Amino acid sequence: MSALLLPNEILSMSAQAARRLVEAGDGDAALLYLAMLERGGDARSAGARLRWPQERVDRAWDRLTGMELAEKRTPAPEPAAPKPEDSVPEYSQKDLTDALDQEPQFQGLYQEVERILSRPMSDSDLKCLYVLYDSLGLSPEVILMLAGYVARKVRRLKNSPGARPRMPQIQREGFRWKRLGIDTVERAEEYLRREELTDQREWKILSIIGVKEPRAAVEREREYIQRWVTLGLSDALIALAYERTVFQKKEMNWAYMNKILLSWHEAGYTTPEQARQGDRPPQRRRGGKAAPGQESVQPSTERIRKNADWLDQFLEEQRKGT
Repeated sequence: MSALLLPNEILSMSAQAARRLVEAGDGDAALLYLAMLERGGDARSAGARLRWPQERVDRAWDRLTGMELAEKRTPAPEPAAPKPEDSVPEYSQKDLTDALDQEPQFQGLYQEVERILSRPMSDSDLKCLYVLYDSLGLSPEVILMLAGYVARKVRRLKNSPGARPRMPQIQREGFRWKRLGIDTVERAEEYLRREELTDQREWKILSIIGVKEPRAAVEREREYIQRWVTLGLSDALIALAYERTVFQKKEMNWAYMNKILLSWHEAGYTTPEQARQGDRPPQRRRGGKAAPGQESVQPSTERIRKNADWLDQFLEEQRKGT
């Protein structure tokens, strides 16, 4: 149970929470709560961490809600099944030629995308473009925003201003946009604004975590960075989380660092000073008593260990009883 003694997680596992879990006598609720602690409070990944079916997660969540250790939630709508990319209509060469000859809107789109590619389109390129236009039903404005985004992404990943995208890349990203619901100019603008904010801070954050040579973040790194940027976390707070991560893990660990930052965000910390203050034990007056109003700020190490032992014993009894 030593993980519960880490500064940030002491605040997550209070003596009160341990008592409620022990008194409830529900092993699933206790395990789900522990999984949430491990995931920095991220309930969505806790069930996946336990490899439980959704019904079991829901039952345990309801018990935690009843113990006031979790908030009530409304079930997320089932995501629409993505349309397989290989199920697009088979367009003939005549279909593509007629579209260019008879649809001025598509003809203008063709010319603009060809300019982004910086080369003449092949027949297969033309088919990719028509899939976006006709099968996915994206407007020319959205397709141009899509093509420009993919072009910038290719240049960033290859670190080359002369790099150009390929139409299959643009088509694949178009399917992803459609699945995400990015099918209007307004939604595309909002999505591109978020991507731009991440682009602006990506290298700075990589340098904070010790990357020496300028490079683009790989996909998993980008996901973490984008989340931190979206949450509005400052470079200074990210730097402190990196220090804590290396101190505890002896190396960079993205998942562990993310857990620290999420716990700080949930606690409302926006500066390193607030995070450091939140990690300190309560000041004590003479005689060993906490100062007034600070009794429950943070449980003592002895209390945490005691409650950890209770939880260990409880879980062991649950395992023997199954």
